[in-house]
Amino acid sequence: MKYIIDAKLVFDSDERTLYLKESPEKCVEIGAISARLLEAMLENIAGVAREYLLDTVWSDHGLRPSNNNLNNHISLLRKSISSIIDFDDLIITLPKKGFMVNKRYTINSIDEPATKTSRMRLAKDGQVESYPVALWLLSIMVVILTSLLGYVVCHDHYSIFGLC
Repeated sequence: MKYIIDAKLVFDSDERTLYLKESPEKCVEIGAISARLLEAMLENIAGVAREYLLDTVWSDHGLRPSNNNLNNHISLLRKSISSIIDFDDLIITLPKKGFMVNKRYTINSIDEPATKTSRMRLAKDGQVESYPVALWLLSIMVVILTSLLGYVVCHDHYSIFGLC
């Protein structure tokens, strides 16, 4: 799912990237935990409790939660966001309660089909890599080479035993 924050910043939760809407080639990749954190906050813009985040982001994925981990990943998220755009106040800390997304920013979510994002991936240098096409070509080559090898082995088999 993609989230557009204040019509400028785009967060792609499937690819775990942040980028400006007008320049998608300059994206910042974030870790899985940070991506789950940001997604949980964007889905619950009224605010999320620390315990909810610890359960949803860490415990539900078999990881050991701690308040220190939560604070570190919130800090990493803030740094990643500020490296792209000046949204220093996007994530607000609710002391001893949790976190929330600043209400002055509008959040729009776009649910795109997963097939589009799984077919193509934007490489670091901005070129599009198409994985399934390469895999199909590789599979076809393997089938052709296996068939040729089988033909050669069968053909040589008859000549080895003097049947030809």
